Amino acid sequence: MLHKTRGIVLNYIKYSETSIIARIFTELFGRQSYLIQGVRTRKAKYSIALFQPLMLLDMVVYHKKHANIQRVAEVKCHVPISNILGDIRKAAMATFLTELLSKVLHEEEHNEELFSFLLHAVVTLNEQDTGYELFHLSFMLKLCSYLGFGIKAAQEIDTQLSRSGLHKGFSQEEMAILDALLVEGFNQPRAISKNAARNLTAGIIKYYQLHIDTLDTLKSLKVLREISN
Repeated sequence: MLHKTRGIVLNYIKYSETSIIARIFTELFGRQSYLIQGVRTRKAKYSIALFQPLMLLDMVVYHKKHANIQRVAEVKCHVPISNILGDIRKAAMATFLTELLSKVLHEEEHNEELFSFLLHAVVTLNEQDTGYELFHLSFMLKLCSYLGFGIKAAQEIDTQLSRSGLHKGFSQEEMAILDALLVEGFNQPRAISKNAARNLTAGIIKYYQLHIDTLDTLKSLKVLREISN
């Protein structure tokens, strides 16, 4: 049976000589893996560019419950995100966020509210020309609420991490920035030192690891840090 659904690309891996398996968070079926055949050929039906991190798609899919790999009947771009793909800093941020999402989103978990949040976040990042340096921090803080361990104040994160022995505590500057990010939207530019940005990123990742014990090292964090210098 065919289903129409929107999707947000997380990543893809090569499969055979000409195909890929794309991991996509869909509006109807949560995170799924789709076999995209022949996409790595000159005469491919679909461009492999459709499956870059955070690409927004309109899809027609075959869906079999509990199947490890699903099939696609049709796929096209839902909203272009050329500003993300064409900006090296945004592209690094997109890779980091999709790696995080790949590790915290569960298979076949239907969640329209979460999908709407992610869709809004991607569109917002694509539209921002400036002031997006802390977007990943705001994104992670807001995502917590959809994963079941949301917080309302910086003190909650600081206290939980300190009690667990995972860090020595945020500075007053960092606490103030966290509190601001928790109540502001995505498009609020804010001056912050590179050291504070690194400490906050590391602290929020540790907060995730405190609540998701299967979350290990995020390899793309190193690239994000290098690009932000």
